[in-house]
Amino acid sequence: DTDRDERGDRLMERDTTVVNTPIAKTFGWLHVNGTEIEAGGKAPEQQLEVPSGEDRTVVLEGPTEFKAELGAGSVLKLIQVRRGENDDAELNNIQVFCGDGAVFEWYRVILGGRETYDNCSVTLAGKGSRFEANIGYRLEDEDLLDINCEAIHTGKKTESLIRASGVLFDRSSKLLRGTIDLRRGCAGAVGNETEDVLLIDDTVRNRSVPVILCSEEDVVGNQEPA
Repeated sequence: DTDRDERGDRLMERDTTVVNTPIAKTFGWLHVNGTEIEAGGKAPEQQLEVPSGEDRTVVLEGPTEFKAELGAGSVLKLIQVRRGENDDAELNNIQVFCGDGAVFEWYRVILGGRETYDNCSVTLAGKGSRFEANIGYRLEDEDLLDINCEAIHTGKKTESLIRASGVLFDRSSKLLRGTIDLRRGCAGAVGNETEDVLLIDDTVRNRSVPVILCSEEDVVGNQEPA
């Protein structure tokens, strides 16, 4: 009994944090309203401002706390690769604000890794701005991938595409929350989500949570679930 009490005390003292909380919550029993993980060291912070009309390409390996603001007509391509050679948990948080006609493209490749948590939130505030997410993964053994990707449309005639594809082996697990939020004032906006998943073994676990929120009439939202 004493051993059990000590174990309980250690669990209560564990420092945890909740990551990848979606814009709109769903039924609690689905366990997709955020993920509680042990709090670790904070990822390196990076801030970037892309001036109007300029093009930038950024390639990153390893966890990051990334914030960017895109000026009118600018283009930012962010390429992130996890090769799975490091078993440490990897936590990424990406926040991007797009001005008029700006384009943000996120290329995320996960080739294994014990635990990977990605949050990508993009605000399409400028008229005609665009966001495209291209996510690819290959998970095996007991790899875990947990992603929250949000396209927040507030500007007119904005466009978004969340595209994911991957393969699951062994006892690996993947959770992808893709949210297209078409807010009031984004008339003419178009949002699309699509995903393809190949499940190799009976022991894998795949969860896909595509969500479209809409408070504007003249918009289009499309989903093509796994």
